[in-house]
Order: sequence, then C-alpha cells, then structure tokens
Amino acid sequence: MKYIIESEDETEFRLCFNGPKLYSALWEFRQFLRSKWKYNDTENKAWLEAANELINILTDYGIDIEEDYN
Repeated sequence: MKYIIESEDETEFRLCFNGPKLYSALWEFRQFLRSKWKYNDTENKAWLEAANELINILTDYGIDIEEDYN
C-alpha cells in the first residue's frame, strides 16, 4: 500500500505523519488504564471510568480504536 501526502502547510503534514504514532499511543494508554483497574486496583472504578471515557472521546471523533486493534 502506498500513500502520497501533499501539503504546503508543515503543521498539516506533521499531523498526517504523526497520526499513526498518536493512534498507537492512545491504544497503549487505554490498555494501561484498563490494566490498572483489572489487575492492580480492582476496587477503584476510576481507572475503568477513565479508560471508558477515553474510548467515548475517540468515538465522538469517529475513531473506533477497539475495532481497529482487534
């Protein structure tokens, strides 16, 4: 698969270029929050709520990270 990005705006280019890295970072952060609740602090629901809120925010922006990584 080959993509060509053309832009006269450096900021726009960087957003496109760094998008996949940011996407992976968000996935890892979501997994971190989930594991804190699931394995380390099961009584504290704040970890799970934070993980779910991250998913809700991404969904509001049209990103289904759960589907893309499963």
